[in-house]
Amino acid sequence: MLRAARTSPGYNRPMQTPAAAFYTSAARLQLEHDDVLARAWQVVGHVGQLQKSGDYFTAQIGNEPLLFVNDHGTLRGYFNVCRHRAGPVAIGCGHASRLVCRYHGWTYELSGRLLRTTEMEGADFDPSQIHLQPVAVHLFGPVIFAALDPATPPFDALFPGVAARCAPLDIDRMQYVMTRNYPVKSNWKVYVDNYLEGYHIPLVHPSLNREIDYRQYITELGERYVLQYAPVREGTAQLYGGSAGNQEAVYYWLFPNIMLNIYEGQMQTNVVIPVDANHTVVRFDWFALPAVTEGADAQARWDKLVAFSEEVQAEDAGICEIVQNNIGSRAYRSGPYSPKRESGVHLFHTLMRAWD
Repeated sequence: MLRAARTSPGYNRPMQTPAAAFYTSAARLQLEHDDVLARAWQVVGHVGQLQKSGDYFTAQIGNEPLLFVNDHGTLRGYFNVCRHRAGPVAIGCGHASRLVCRYHGWTYELSGRLLRTTEMEGADFDPSQIHLQPVAVHLFGPVIFAALDPATPPFDALFPGVAARCAPLDIDRMQYVMTRNYPVKSNWKVYVDNYLEGYHIPLVHPSLNREIDYRQYITELGERYVLQYAPVREGTAQLYGGSAGNQEAVYYWLFPNIMLNIYEGQMQTNVVIPVDANHTVVRFDWFALPAVTEGADAQARWDKLVAFSEEVQAEDAGICEIVQNNIGSRAYRSGPYSPKRESGVHLFHTLMRAWD
């Protein structure tokens, strides 16, 4: 059942779609980096990268260098910035009992506490007061999320009910399979807009339209997330409702730029990463239940699922690139929203305009 988003009184609720500058302004994009993306939960990795105590990997959110480590079973995240003169505490990924800065050798425990320094005799400082600066971390199934800003509310407070809704889909048992990056010649918000409505499915995604029953396509709104799902179309579905036994495809959007596509015993996390006002990279991480990828028959079906996903992604990228170009036309004007099909787009624009 479709329900309206709950928004605070301070939100500027849009009545029409945004003006062109919403999608083309470089200055606006910089503000979005600082005020929206850097204050949100972002996907940084997966639990397969941190299986043993001492395992670590580095990552990046925007321009911020990050480090994640398994500290005797506790997941910890830090800014990958030594407290001496900003050297890297780690490079790449690997295993270590201590974290040693690759610039001047300052050494930290996995807990982030400064353990020892090199050639600092006579310096006026207290090593016991120096720690790596932490970042908040959260596990969602096999996926590791991080939040840079200490003021960012907890993941489950921002996205209540999402974990419970996904639990029956066995995401906790899914394992990492692969990553692929897809460049899209559009503003990141054009791509998000497109994801947030099934309105375009019959015309843009003919194969997907044969898999799901578009007439029963449902959009449910939270305060900062959107859930879209549809039952499998009887008689024409070739991939959905197969060996995994799931009879629906579930698509979550988490404000501002994270998507979770869950169907047929697998999950894709899509991170929409702005490059500039007119270019975006969408990073797909695939996770799956072991039964979905193990064995010759399973591998053949997995290959079909991946090919199908890439077909849909190519169709989305193609239409987004055309839309981005057309937004720059002198003929472009703001327009109305479809109450039935574009409630998710409307919510996204409402949240983004909270920073206007």
